[in-house]
Order: sequence, then structure tokens, then C-alpha cells
Amino acid sequence: MLVAAAWLEREGRLLLARRGPGGPCAGLWEFPGGKCQQGESLGECLVRELAEELNLSARAGEELAAVEHDYGTFSISLHLLRAEAQGEPQALGCAEWRWVAPGEVASLELAPADRRLWVQLGGGRH
Repeated sequence: MLVAAAWLEREGRLLLARRGPGGPCAGLWEFPGGKCQQGESLGECLVRELAEELNLSARAGEELAAVEHDYGTFSISLHLLRAEAQGEPQALGCAEWRWVAPGEVASLELAPADRRLWVQLGGGRH
């Protein structure tokens, strides 16, 4: 499963979203984004997902990192793209969102694939 995620930064803080109850990784924090639809590029997917989940008008940029992760019952190919967005997020498709200082990210309970991305980026130093 191809998944796009956003590296959204404002005033030195990163936007993270918390997954809602009932699904895979429920209650865990992640870089906002989601599954690509058939024929959709990573950038198109990211723009759509940010609008659906957080009501943000966004533009996708360069890819920063990618990981393959097996959750046991499914596998994902997670791609982190730099993004710019207008507006203030609203929790439409997530439980909550938060602007987080890079030094605080490691203390959050991240979804496993997102944690691997964070480590790959050197804990945010990229």
C-alpha cells in the first residue's frame, strides 16, 4: 500500500496528527497523510489527504524519506514529502492535531512506520 505523509513546518514546529479510534494504529501519532488512490501521484495524494483530514489547502514538495513497513496484516510504503499549507488545521479525519517542537517528537507515541521515518531523518535533523 502506497502512503504519502507530510513534513509540514511552521515557526520551527512540525504538524502531527493522532489517529482516531478503531483502525490500525489507533491513538498513535503520525505525520499527516494517507493512502494513495489508484493512479494518484504521491503529491496528489498528499494534497487530497490534507484537505480531507485537516481542511488544509496544501502544496506538496520534495520527498525527504521513505520506509517500507510490515504491520503483520498489511504492509505500507510510506513516503514523507515536504509540504506547505494555508490555513489552520481542523481535526476532520483524525482525533487531534498538534504543532510539535522537533525535540518533543521522540516523546510522542508514534506509529511504527512514522517512528522509522523520524529515525531515518536523524530525529528531525535533515
